[in-house]
Amino acid sequence: MTVYCYLDVELKLRDEDKAVVTPAYFLGSIEDSLQSFFGEIGGQTDLELVKFDKNRKRGILRVQDEFLSRTRTAITLIGHFQDIPCHFIVKETSEKKLEF
Repeated sequence: MTVYCYLDVELKLRDEDKAVVTPAYFLGSIEDSLQSFFGEIGGQTDLELVKFDKNRKRGILRVQDEFLSRTRTAITLIGHFQDIPCHFIVKETSEKKLEF
């Protein structure tokens, strides 16, 4: 049985006009950070973007419970998005773990 958690994540950019924010770039930035900081194992983290709001630069991520801490760490350590200074904020994490 796999247990999943959900993270509400927002992207804050220093210069919002220069960035192309799409679901693929948003998720790719987090996946790149996972691989950069945790190597090959981090790159194998099962991560899914289940909802994305382009205007608010905000998404809901689904991650297995065992990878939650690693994913939050990788998100916190992101400093650039498309060479633009930025930071990601984890607004909320699901406290109720859903089983699938």
